[in-house]
Amino acid sequence: MSRELTCCNDTYVRGTDAVWRYRWSEPVPGAVDLTLADVFAIHLGPNDSVPMRQLSPDEVSWVKGEAADLENVLLRPSRNGRSAGVGDLVVGMQAPELHVLTMLTVADIGQLAGVSKATIDSYRYRGYLPAPQATRGRTPLWARPIIRHWLDNRPGCGWRTDLYGSTLESARAGG
Repeated sequence: MSRELTCCNDTYVRGTDAVWRYRWSEPVPGAVDLTLADVFAIHLGPNDSVPMRQLSPDEVSWVKGEAADLENVLLRPSRNGRSAGVGDLVVGMQAPELHVLTMLTVADIGQLAGVSKATIDSYRYRGYLPAPQATRGRTPLWARPIIRHWLDNRPGCGWRTDLYGSTLESARAGG
């Protein structure tokens, strides 16, 4: 397929080369395609769901067996020469940084940035903070590399960042 796919509020982009990248073009370490087969393998309770992207009309038709043209269907590249099945349909991305135990809350980001939780909330509501990559319950969660990039490149971070370096790197070195 010749189009890009985005994931997690457009934070990640899967290019036509089937490689997942950050918006700033670096590959996402350990990222792999999340397929329909992966979603089906998750045991869900009656009130649970798995967030996935909206499928295109061509993809829905292909899943239903109504179309055989794979040009407009995002499929995981075959590794063993077999033809693609419904389970190979790419619906998102899996990456170690998206594991819930490694992600950051608003309070965590405030601590790393050296500001209060209220300040981070203010940044968020004014659109200065990147959109969260996931939400658990009502808690927004961010991937560490996204926040590291934001801390190092946020507008108006001032002289403190230049003087002391990235607060994320300092926190990691100390802890």
